[in-house]
Amino acid sequence: MGDIERLVAAADDGTVDDEFLKYLSRGGELLSAGQMHEAREVLEKAFDLQPKNQKAQNLLGLTYFKLGTFDRAAEIYELLVRDNPVDPTLRVNLGLVYLKANALERATREFETAVDLAPDHKKAQNYLGLAYAQAADYARAKDCFVAAGSLTMAERMERALKDPTKAPRVGSEDEAQAEPAKASLSQKIRTAHQTGEIEVEIDVDTGDGQPETPASAWEVDAGAEASEPVQPEPAPVSEAPTATEAAAEPSPAAPLGPAPETSAWQGQQAVGAYATASLEQMSAVSAVAPRESESVFEIGDLVYVRVAGEILTRLEGLLAALGSLQYEPEMKRFRGRATDKVFGDGERRMMRVSGNGQLVLDLKGRVFVAIDLVDESAYFREEMVFAFEETVVFENGRVPSKVAPDLHLVHLRGTGKVLLCVPAPLRTVGIAGAPCAVPMNALVGWHGLLTPRIVALPDEQSPVIPVVELTGEGYAILTGFKPAS
Repeated sequence: MGDIERLVAAADDGTVDDEFLKYLSRGGELLSAGQMHEAREVLEKAFDLQPKNQKAQNLLGLTYFKLGTFDRAAEIYELLVRDNPVDPTLRVNLGLVYLKANALERATREFETAVDLAPDHKKAQNYLGLAYAQAADYARAKDCFVAAGSLTMAERMERALKDPTKAPRVGSEDEAQAEPAKASLSQKIRTAHQTGEIEVEIDVDTGDGQPETPASAWEVDAGAEASEPVQPEPAPVSEAPTATEAAAEPSPAAPLGPAPETSAWQGQQAVGAYATASLEQMSAVSAVAPRESESVFEIGDLVYVRVAGEILTRLEGLLAALGSLQYEPEMKRFRGRATDKVFGDGERRMMRVSGNGQLVLDLKGRVFVAIDLVDESAYFREEMVFAFEETVVFENGRVPSKVAPDLHLVHLRGTGKVLLCVPAPLRTVGIAGAPCAVPMNALVGWHGLLTPRIVALPDEQSPVIPVVELTGEGYAILTGFKPAS
């Protein structure tokens, strides 16, 4: 089964109708057969029926790309990137569209973001090197080609650096008047790219965590070696995003709901009043009884997690499990499929609890906040997600860092209740245009169209505070710091 066929097959997850699948399947067949115009007509019908289906978006974007309709391809891949801002492969694909459309600055920005998200993504390094070379930035191009394992291209950049008189910048007057035999390396690369001698190919995301390339990787000539991408640890990417992100203009810092009580357990205080209490007296005062409430999460002097079917939760601080419950360790997930990596360690391991009953947990000096997702999505730091309903779809991933430990995230989307466990009450900060830098230990997560990048204050040469820089539009979710005891 080819890449496109796998992509079409993966779209049939039981949530789409037969008419959509018919158009998607037929469009995939036409695309595989090289009948681009016919494929476009059919895939546009599929897209009209399911405009948020990532499989349809991917195939239609690829079709536009192959037809040379780069403005339409850009629209599709911009949609995909907005819904999946930390997916490096989608960033590379959007960069390729910009590159073919001669929007070099925008292409470079997307490739740079992809490399920031996944430094080991060799295809991203390759294309970023191409963009730098086309801009005559041979030093940075060489570094990218070395990182990508394209040694022939790295040697070409080295030769251009040693003899800059033969490599004027792209767009300079000298280059415009140069004879073809005397054209600079950047001009040759640009010309080869425009005439198709350099192939740029969109990665087909088959949904199994392993992007495939339907044709060979680009090279300037037949003697240059093509390097295959190394798949990074999955980034938090949704299988079929349906988020309705913050529509209102972000506002200044605002509290996120009431702060739950974190005082000492009242029953414990009451028991202390009975210095010589009988067992019956002590049991009557300090009894932990099932709650009659229908709330999934009830937060007070204790935390109650109601199980009616299935729920995903950690068991840290568990006092009692009431009712008939079964437990199964949960694994991390990527694009709708379980991986072989555990979701949490020790008593903080995420468990899939099924049956009917309640879990009773001690606060342990922590703050618990319940959030209701209503066809929304958000990214949260992995360690701060305590529990969520089975109806909420989750994906695990990370933002890589050179100045601090990687930032491990959980992408939650859909409809259902989520329980966060944080050191202090929450606040939010609206972000619109200008970047917002949040210290890593103060960040809980974010929602909206935001892209993360880990940097250091004041700079990487003398790092003091690792921060997450968020750009775009949306809200950052923050927490304060637990006071010293």
